[in-house]
Amino acid sequence: MKLLFDSSAIAKRYKRESGHDAVERLLMGADTVVLAAHCKVEIASCLSREVHDHSIDMDQYAYAMGEVAQDFVDFEVRPISPEIEALALAVMAQNRLRAMDALHIGTAQVARVDLFVTADRKQALAAQAAGLKTELIEA
Repeated sequence: MKLLFDSSAIAKRYKRESGHDAVERLLMGADTVVLAAHCKVEIASCLSREVHDHSIDMDQYAYAMGEVAQDFVDFEVRPISPEIEALALAVMAQNRLRAMDALHIGTAQVARVDLFVTADRKQALAAQAAGLKTELIEA
């Protein structure tokens, strides 16, 4: 099965929080994991906020970012293309979404994934409306 994880879902891989085990189960069952290229920056932002909030220390941040770097070698990473951009614009015209969330949906459409995985309820609804089979990771 070919899966795309948005940043809200894949970030749970690097943190011990609600949804971590569900993400790991999905990863274990996947033949191919697709990530949008901008996802790395979103994950780094999430982890960086945790450092600044004193939820994790710099050693934990460095370790997690090392795991992120390895995943971006192992997974299929899709750069933003004109087709992805056009699909993101179309989904934003129909739904109230942040640009980065729409880019994940456009990437999933171009990659023709079997399952779109997110921890964002609004994004899940928009992905379903765009014709993607979707799994919402509950927080």
